[in-house]
Amino acid sequence: MLQISDYINKSQKTQNNSDMLVIFGAGVVGRLTLEALKEKNIKVDYFCDSDTRKQKTKIENIEIISPLDLKKLDKNTSIFVSTHYFSSIVPMLNIAGFKNLFKSTSLLSDTDIGKNYQENLPLSTVHRLVEFYDEMAMKEEYIREGKLNLKTIDIQVTERCSLKCKDCSNLMQYYVRPINSDMEVMFKSIEKFMSCIDSIDEFRVLGGDPFMNKELYKIINKLVTYEKCKRVVIYTNAKIVPKGENLNCLKNKKVLLYITNYGEICTGHSNTVEVCKKENINFTSYRCTIWQDTGKIMPFSNKNEKALEHQFKNCNNSDLISLLHGKLYRCPFSANIVNLKAIPRTNSDEVDLLNNNLSNNEIREQIKKLCYEKKYLTACSYCNGRDYSTPHISSAIQTKQPLQYEIIQD
Repeated sequence: MLQISDYINKSQKTQNNSDMLVIFGAGVVGRLTLEALKEKNIKVDYFCDSDTRKQKTKIENIEIISPLDLKKLDKNTSIFVSTHYFSSIVPMLNIAGFKNLFKSTSLLSDTDIGKNYQENLPLSTVHRLVEFYDEMAMKEEYIREGKLNLKTIDIQVTERCSLKCKDCSNLMQYYVRPINSDMEVMFKSIEKFMSCIDSIDEFRVLGGDPFMNKELYKIINKLVTYEKCKRVVIYTNAKIVPKGENLNCLKNKKVLLYITNYGEICTGHSNTVEVCKKENINFTSYRCTIWQDTGKIMPFSNKNEKALEHQFKNCNNSDLISLLHGKLYRCPFSANIVNLKAIPRTNSDEVDLLNNNLSNNEIREQIKKLCYEKKYLTACSYCNGRDYSTPHISSAIQTKQPLQYEIIQD
């Protein structure tokens, strides 16, 4: 795929201003791409998006068309792929005959993101979405070069949560006797993982709620020491106000506390924000009122391979590598549904980081296969999917008792 400099050179050589330009992706990166192109006096003719809820609406008087409508345009149309679903969008566009495909990476690096994005999202979240896009844009290059540079890994430090949301996408609502992750197992598996990869952008520390683990500080203090990782992000609902050593560990400059505020049930939110401001802790708070309907263990769906591949390629979570109890999974849903013994275990869907019979190179190859070669997971057959078509529901609706599910016997 090409960059903005290639687009400018192409335009200058052809001197043809009648060629159309489309931004594929009407989300955060797409909107930022529009602003960056406007700064260069480049006209955008259409947005395109697979989400039917966005189609036939407009962004700054620019119509959002469907992929079907896009295929009717001239094949010389230039398309900026401004969504991180490269693995599904680019092949679709190539099959349709479009060859002038561009990344937004260098374009966005040359613009003021804080100035150009005015939607109701924390600026730190916007920057991280752009960084995630950049990493996904580099994925094919990493594969060709044999590099194992990953965007994130979820470090699940506990199965326990201070809330009991009946639609939690990490399936905490199904745990009857939740436990904290074993510290020794966690440290050994993290060390093994980091010795097998080239770099990772961020550790995502979560649960449940991480502050349910009173020894969270030990984990954070270890994670910040890895030079291969830029950032440690801790996800919390802020019902528990951090204190003592669990507060002090947040002061490290590599740490970001990401607070999801669900309103009045997050009883410690205001106090947590006050403490963070007082202690000069890097944090962001996001008021969340809706979720995608992804937090259910579904009955086995007899989907064919094509349907499973489509679901996996378009899933918001398919690149959220997750570490739970010494094993590496491709997404948090897969990690927890296997841990709950709600589906059959599939060896190729996980990497046992503590397998002493495997060398670091062998584990590295297994991680590569998990991250780069999977077409779908066993868990996909029990998942409602998590893409543009997944229905929205009210967030954080509570249940008094753990939800029931069928346990698969070993």
